[in-house]
Amino acid sequence: MEKIKAAKLRDDAIIPTRRHSSDAGIDFYAVEPLTIAPHSFGIIKTGITVEIPDGFVGIMKPKSRNDHLLGAGVIDAGYQGEIQIKLANITDEPLRIEYKQAVGQMVILPVVTPAVQEISSEEIHKVVSERGATGGILGNA
Repeated sequence: MEKIKAAKLRDDAIIPTRRHSSDAGIDFYAVEPLTIAPHSFGIIKTGITVEIPDGFVGIMKPKSRNDHLLGAGVIDAGYQGEIQIKLANITDEPLRIEYKQAVGQMVILPVVTPAVQEISSEEIHKVVSERGATGGILGNA
């Protein structure tokens, strides 16, 4: 995939950009100001829709310089609505988002969609016991 298509849903929306051509993420911008109270959530509108090709997914991640967390951010192929970003203000102060502020970055990744096969819990436990209960925990040798 060489291009991702984006369209403005509002005249004042900002088409997503990359700061540097080698950046993994595409920056998305707030289309209106919003203040989020301490320890609460807000939804940022971007005024943008994107076309994610089949076989890919857009994952919305926080910008490294921002002092907030993002809520769930999976944009499936075929989603046609406005990209909205759920922000969590984890600070003790109100969080002010300004118009045109970069609030998140979307990384486009390929997806694998295997069918789900139900098995018994005994079969799952057998797999775990063969591998060891701590085999998947980071930091263990």
